[in-house]
Amino acid sequence: MTDIEDLIDKLNSSSKHEIYWLGAADKIQISNLENALMLTFPEDFKVFLEKTGGGGVIEQEISGIEDNNYLAEFGGTIFYDTNYCRNEFSLPDNLIVIYFKDDEICWCIDTSENNKGVVVSFDLFSKKIAKNLFLSFYDFFKEYVELRC
Repeated sequence: MTDIEDLIDKLNSSSKHEIYWLGAADKIQISNLENALMLTFPEDFKVFLEKTGGGGVIEQEISGIEDNNYLAEFGGTIFYDTNYCRNEFSLPDNLIVIYFKDDEICWCIDTSENNKGVVVSFDLFSKKIAKNLFLSFYDFFKEYVELRC
């Protein structure tokens, strides 16, 4: 999926922001994370993780797999952010946290059959999906890059 790679290259070449990637994640770590969370990630998100591990613009990072360790348990990792939101805010089991900021903003990929791959905003206070934001991770990442380049 070269479109994701093209967007990564575009963000890397921007001089507007400092960029930090968590380090490429291999397919085994991604699969282990899917099993640990009992979810299946969409292909475009898997490609993103394989190429970057997660991260992006400093202070606006996309959750990921740091240092190719799917069980890393600190803010900014998918494993931590998703489990934290499940425990503290009743995040449904079909959601993967991809952007979590200040216990206020929680954007997720929906893995349910009805909305497979849709990026949604989860309202942490009402503990429900507030709205659909993007039809896919690719669409989310495309806007993420365009707003920062």
